[in-house]
Amino acid sequence: MAKKKASRRKELPQAIPGITQQKRDRVASILAVVVGLLAVREGGSVLFGLSVPGDHVPSWLAWYSVAMGVASVIAGSGIWTKAEWSVSLSVNLLAFNAIVFAGLIGLDYFVLTVAKTSIFGMMFRTFAWIVIVFLLKWKRLPQADRV
Repeated sequence: MAKKKASRRKELPQAIPGITQQKRDRVASILAVVVGLLAVREGGSVLFGLSVPGDHVPSWLAWYSVAMGVASVIAGSGIWTKAEWSVSLSVNLLAFNAIVFAGLIGLDYFVLTVAKTSIFGMMFRTFAWIVIVFLLKWKRLPQADRV
């Protein structure tokens, strides 16, 4: 009788394999390139006078956006090709964007009114880089432990 119960027991379904590190890296890479291209587009349109926001946009912010946009595209291509420097560049881009975002909030609150689109853009970029760095660092093995 015990054998019948054992034979009637259904096999448990195999666990669905989780997302691999390569897939996380691909998503992070695409996100970095998209964020970079958006930053170049927005910063460039302000620099060339194609877009005039309603409030004040510091000129250094437009140059910063273009430079960080180019760096984001470089980081995205490095992530895609699994370059060793791409993870540290991503962490640095997150840090720079967070610092400038905090500075813009302080500038808007204490000194002068900054365009809300500029603050929103920096908030978006900072959040996007948090997601990118999280995808890159999540369950990543140290270089010596990789097989």
